[in-house]
Amino acid sequence: MEFKPLNPFLLTTYGGPEYFCDRRYELERLTSNILNGVNTTLLSIRRMGKTGLLKHLAQHLESQDITALYLDIYATQNLREFTLVLLNGIFEGVPQRSSLGKQFLTFIKKIRATVSFDSISGQPQLGLEFVNNDQYLYSLKSLFQLLEKQEKPIVLLIDEFQQIATYPEKTMEALLRTHIQQLKYTRFVFSGSNKHLLTNMFQDQSRPFYMSTQLLELRTIDETAYREFIVAQFAKGGRTLTEEVLDEIVRFSRLHTYYTQAVCNRLYSLGVRKIKLNDLREACSQILKEQEGVFFQYRHLLTTQQWKLLEAIALEGRVYNPTSAAFIKKYDLGAASAVQRSLVALEQKEMIYRQQAEKGNYLLLYDVFLSRWLERTSYHPHQKKLGNEF
Repeated sequence: MEFKPLNPFLLTTYGGPEYFCDRRYELERLTSNILNGVNTTLLSIRRMGKTGLLKHLAQHLESQDITALYLDIYATQNLREFTLVLLNGIFEGVPQRSSLGKQFLTFIKKIRATVSFDSISGQPQLGLEFVNNDQYLYSLKSLFQLLEKQEKPIVLLIDEFQQIATYPEKTMEALLRTHIQQLKYTRFVFSGSNKHLLTNMFQDQSRPFYMSTQLLELRTIDETAYREFIVAQFAKGGRTLTEEVLDEIVRFSRLHTYYTQAVCNRLYSLGVRKIKLNDLREACSQILKEQEGVFFQYRHLLTTQQWKLLEAIALEGRVYNPTSAAFIKKYDLGAASAVQRSLVALEQKEMIYRQQAEKGNYLLLYDVFLSRWLERTSYHPHQKKLGNEF
């Protein structure tokens, strides 16, 4: 049954090419790497649309008769859970009537996998009741061998791959690298939202995966392409918007994929046929008001110094030198050493991140809505004028 959402600006699922914006360059790069036997590491900050891109890639590859299996390992904590995710990824992604599907069913009978049903989705899930890690190691190796027997391209799209660095099995990276080196037909895309951890895994000479993939960083979608997509999606629903509204959507959301989608989703939900700036202001105000409880919780979880620094970065917009005397004095942030400690804490908590640019790296808040809320609610005597703010 064809997927037809009531609102074309999707936030939590992939609905197919019709609801997916651009990423042509990234799709071409990933596809080319797969066809040419090159594994890829896809780097991205949170909510930039990497999961949607991976699922879009999977559908694109299927049209070329290439099996692509999406594996989200964010919730895994050890070798056992990683093996289960791979087991279920094959179970869910490979048709049972295919050659691989039939071989897989024979395999799961051999290892005596158990079948249960997810309490929420009702979908069947496979489980393993082994008593030691050696059995999981054997099963993992056997699963890779099973994929390799097909002698045709199979792609594993492993999301949040940096999670394996937290496993109690300290040799997990070396183990996977050893298996992967022996595969001729199976390709990998390793994806993650913790750029620091993932970059270290693939660029640190002391790590097993050093220089084993090509790096591809996911940035904001091309502005022209995104503007055309937004206008087209509204037009399909019989809605029009002025150029002024489009400009404000781009500015307010910073073209950070999730936040752009969220603003457009809310604006579309208002049901207005001829959308004007006041309608956009209403949509954005609704979103920020609904998020206030979360924002206040952030305030309680951070120290006073960390919160002041977060406010300062939000009010400034982009901060190139957060420990400069001018910035510290402007926002009354105290000693440079205290600011440095707060910077480290906020980056570790993934409240802020460093964006690379030609003029030098600068700091931004991860959460665009938090940043806009702070611009609206914070007060400082030297606060710059924010223009036509909501």
